[in-house]
Amino acid sequence: MKKKALLVLSLLSLVALFLLLGNNKGLDKALLLKGGSFIEGLKIIHKKNGISMWTLNASRADIIEGSDRVKLNDIVLTVENKDMTIYSPEGFYNTESRDLILNGKIKAVSKGYTIITESAEWNQSKGEIKTKEAVKIESKKFNVEGTGMEADSEQKVRILKNVKATFYR
Repeated sequence: MKKKALLVLSLLSLVALFLLLGNNKGLDKALLLKGGSFIEGLKIIHKKNGISMWTLNASRADIIEGSDRVKLNDIVLTVENKDMTIYSPEGFYNTESRDLILNGKIKAVSKGYTIITESAEWNQSKGEIKTKEAVKIESKKFNVEGTGMEADSEQKVRILKNVKATFYR
């Protein structure tokens, strides 16, 4: 009798557990992303010929299932060979191409100048950074504002339109 009651109780528990957990078909996709796999304290180091080219740090990386993109939070990207550090509150990293899309108040700091914008796309293989947003470049010798920017691997920076520049002596 005890074995029969234990078997019925076990089956009822399994059915109750199944009903409580249910399936995820009706859940919002954003909720599924938040409940998926993530990494806290992500650090990616890219080396070329044994020399560190850049280092990406993020406080959290949400892995998007079925995609080669990873959502990052609190990004600090240090480009060693350009002596530049880029800060962004969030972005997406492509694990295949190693490209990075940054969103939020982005601040790129280098020796002698700072670049501020709201979004940027970094093409890692070409070493190019682009934005269509408003851009501000500040330094001790000059300030430049405009809309849209392209920067290449040789650190040539082009402001695309509505350029205003102030030079200091």
